[in-house]
Amino acid sequence: MYYLIDKLLHKQNIIMRYFITNLIILASILFAFTSCDSSAKPQKVAEDFLNAYFAAEYENAAKYCTPELGDDLLESLKDAQALDEAVRINIQKHTKFYKPQVIRAEQPAKKDSVIINYIVTNINSDSLSTATPIKESRLHIIKTKDGWRVSALK
Repeated sequence: MYYLIDKLLHKQNIIMRYFITNLIILASILFAFTSCDSSAKPQKVAEDFLNAYFAAEYENAAKYCTPELGDDLLESLKDAQALDEAVRINIQKHTKFYKPQVIRAEQPAKKDSVIINYIVTNINSDSLSTATPIKESRLHIIKTKDGWRVSALK
């Protein structure tokens, strides 16, 4: 009788180890998939938006915005297109040397928003403007049903 009980306990121990091992493997796989979110991260959205914005590609920049901010950018595009062609060319000539750089991201208590701090430098040393960072600025990015979107320039 003692032998049967010992054999039964040994069999249960093997089954339990098998169950726990599989549970750990399953949990690891689930963790790997949930941490690899397919949507763009806030910092990547900020970088893509800033690069398009400072290249005066407002239609492209608007893709990274909330609908309200995107509409404002497209209105700015209409205003820019109404300028004299020589002025537009001069603006494009100078702004193509502006290089935005994300320096830090701050996440407030709300998990669905991020403040991105960035600087803009002029990488053209021959330009009339300074080669040092112009100033630190901020973007407010929120999580929407479509992913992370820029909601405000500060």
